[in-house]
Amino acid sequence: MPQAGEHAQASSKSNRRLSVVYFSKSTSIGPTSRYRILQFLPGLADHGIDCRVYPLFGPTYWRILEIPFSAMQTAVKAVYVLGRFAQRLWDVVTMGAVDLVVIEGQLFPYLPPWIEWMVVKSGRRVVVEFDDAIYLTAGHRRKVPALMRMASGVIVGNDTLSRYAANYAPRVCVVPTVVDTDRFVPLRRREEVQSNPNRPLTVVWMGLAYNLPYLNQVAPVLRELQEQGRITFRIVCSRPLRWPGLAVDFRMWSLEQEVDLLQDCDIGIMPLQDNEWARGKCGLKLLQYMAVGLPAIASPVGVNQDIVRDGANGFLASSEAEWRAKLIQLCSNAKLRIEIGKAARQTVIDHYSLMAWTPKLAASYWDLANNGKTAASQSAIPRPVRP
Repeated sequence: MPQAGEHAQASSKSNRRLSVVYFSKSTSIGPTSRYRILQFLPGLADHGIDCRVYPLFGPTYWRILEIPFSAMQTAVKAVYVLGRFAQRLWDVVTMGAVDLVVIEGQLFPYLPPWIEWMVVKSGRRVVVEFDDAIYLTAGHRRKVPALMRMASGVIVGNDTLSRYAANYAPRVCVVPTVVDTDRFVPLRRREEVQSNPNRPLTVVWMGLAYNLPYLNQVAPVLRELQEQGRITFRIVCSRPLRWPGLAVDFRMWSLEQEVDLLQDCDIGIMPLQDNEWARGKCGLKLLQYMAVGLPAIASPVGVNQDIVRDGANGFLASSEAEWRAKLIQLCSNAKLRIEIGKAARQTVIDHYSLMAWTPKLAASYWDLANNGKTAASQSAIPRPVRP
């Protein structure tokens, strides 16, 4: 693998540019697409890469998922997905000649990988990208390996995913999920606010609604500290958590307000269960908390253990007793919150920032386009994939 920026620097001298088509799952409303490609576009252009993004789903898809009646949701979703599949097929057919095709997950979820195979057979270099353990879900256990075998390479978000991908893919690049530290910035008055002893502290959790069940393991501790007047609890999501006796300051997530909704909080939390699915996660919410200078507590699962140095730039907690002890420790010590928050932000700037990783992603694209092994000659027509 080249050094960061090596191909990009060479391209600027030769005036050569790299053309990339990226088939994303969503528009900027979807966190994976927003953080894995859309935030990189201006920086990639500066490194000689012209990237066109074709999203599969837009904001309508996320609104459909919030329809409370399952039968109605299924019917509306089916019509919407059919229309979007037709548009994607058109995008594939008309994309033209490009140096590299990057696919977020898959072109057509749950369908056999025939279209991906045809794109590979057309002679294009194809890269598959994923940032969670989609290979564990129904319908994908055989499809994902098939996609990786036919691709020129794979881009994944952490070492857990990399170890899995290495069983099937000819080349694997690890690009962690990163945040824009020029956008996610601390509140200017944070030290003054955190030093005020006459107020309960705000503990925050931000994420997608299907991850709300992870909060069940820490909800009893939050309720206990809330009853003592130590904290308020904020959820930033598309729907609130309902847990007996726990009051929730619910804020509807929006792209425009997500930074503001974190900046005036005091402590961020990321509880997880220790299982294979959770170990495939890339720690986005943890990085968001840390980037705005919040001291965070997280379960020691997967990439969280790489991001957090316990007691230095954050805390790790496994049991209910550990969650209680570390929340109380942060609630009781304003100076510690400030110190941990500063160290947390510096960790993100140094290792998980958009600025640090844009040249590395650009170098990976150049390398995969120029040196990636084309699997077209080795691919047979894939059989239908079953769960």
